[in-house]
Amino acid sequence: MKTILYTLLIGCFLTSCKAIETAVPENFVEPYPALNSEVSAITIPVEIDLSSYLKAAEKEIPKSYSGKNEQCEGVSTAYSIKRDEIKFSGSGNKIGYELGGQLKLKINYCPKCQTLTDEKGACIIPRVFVSCGENEPMRKFSLKYSTAVKVNSDYTFKTTTNLQKFELLDPCELTVANIDVTTDVEKEITKQLKVLEREIDKQFSAIDIKSTAKESWKLLQEPTEIPGYGYLSLAPSSLAISELKFSGKKASFNFNIDVSPSFTTEKPQLIPSALPDLSKSKADNGLNFGLDVILSYDSLSNFIRSSFKGEVFEIKRKKIIIDDIAVSGSADNRIILKTQFSGSKRGVIYLLATPVLNDSLKQIELTNVDFDVKTKSVLLKSAKWFFNSKINQLVEEQGKFNYTPMIDDMKKEINTSLNQPLTDGVAMSGRIASISLNKIYYTSTHLVLRTQIGGNLKLILE
Repeated sequence: MKTILYTLLIGCFLTSCKAIETAVPENFVEPYPALNSEVSAITIPVEIDLSSYLKAAEKEIPKSYSGKNEQCEGVSTAYSIKRDEIKFSGSGNKIGYELGGQLKLKINYCPKCQTLTDEKGACIIPRVFVSCGENEPMRKFSLKYSTAVKVNSDYTFKTTTNLQKFELLDPCELTVANIDVTTDVEKEITKQLKVLEREIDKQFSAIDIKSTAKESWKLLQEPTEIPGYGYLSLAPSSLAISELKFSGKKASFNFNIDVSPSFTTEKPQLIPSALPDLSKSKADNGLNFGLDVILSYDSLSNFIRSSFKGEVFEIKRKKIIIDDIAVSGSADNRIILKTQFSGSKRGVIYLLATPVLNDSLKQIELTNVDFDVKTKSVLLKSAKWFFNSKINQLVEEQGKFNYTPMIDDMKKEINTSLNQPLTDGVAMSGRIASISLNKIYYTSTHLVLRTQIGGNLKLILE
């Protein structure tokens, strides 16, 4: 009888100390929707120093030249001109040119010609000759030009240069036979000086912004690494240009680019597209795009573990200690919490929980916590009292993860990546102003936090 009783006691002891072992839930993941591409308009401010082009214009335009307008009857003129250095100054959508110089004039006048003896004509009476600046100091004058500039869809310049002013600063008294010919002389010289307009337009046509646009377009198609998160691809689709603005010897304008940003964890293999024709300029609406942030279950486990490891609770004089708790996958649209415990019982159980976003508190919270089906089956047979442990309630109460530090870190990394040189003379300048979490999805290895990012981005060409 004692032997039988001893055996029963040993059996009961062994049964009570036997570890609870439940089967691992099967991972089941529903595919989550792809990010929608959103079109953003970003700005690339460009500033061109025109000094080298203006120096070329200065070099190409002759420093002295002469001309004449001969006719048999009336006033004939011959002139020689020497110019000073050209002064360039841009303002608004035009660039201006001012220069001074000196000239000398020779004028002859014939009141009446006949062509009977000479087909070119012969003056019936002797010509009257006068001069100005000849055998005396040359007379001073000033000129002023203005060039309006536009950019064509093929990245070439369209220029319109006009002579705005020609003024003799110390005019001659040009009177022949009581006829004041000063105005006629000024008109003739002005007409001849218009040759400078063609040279100015020629120099502008040599300015190459297409190469700059090609380089910028190529760089914008390259993915940018965001360390710790993945790769940002802008996917530019169209390019426009604003009106040119001049200030001094510099021209500035904006390239406006439509981009469809996307984010991938792996570096994408992109096929670069050719530089498109310029379209009409549009307003900058900043940089707006969705970004999927990958939060590994290991990092989530570290947070949960710090909140629950070592927690002790009693159920009907039975003590349970949580030794470890970690995320091990997902099932039924919930994450799986592998929970190891010891105390009156030891073993492993599996809980399911639904992470939700609490935007007002900036938290990810574990809700809808319950025992996995297989865990329930084992507990019903060996430890029914475990259902009263309120472990699920404990997980819900303490399973709150503040994601503000993660968002701040993400901002820091993205802002660092958006403010760096891309190549010699080309650098990005951007700032992320807001990051909002919109949705949570699960995979077998990580949480996917779908975010919306707003900010601005510029490309600086030096």
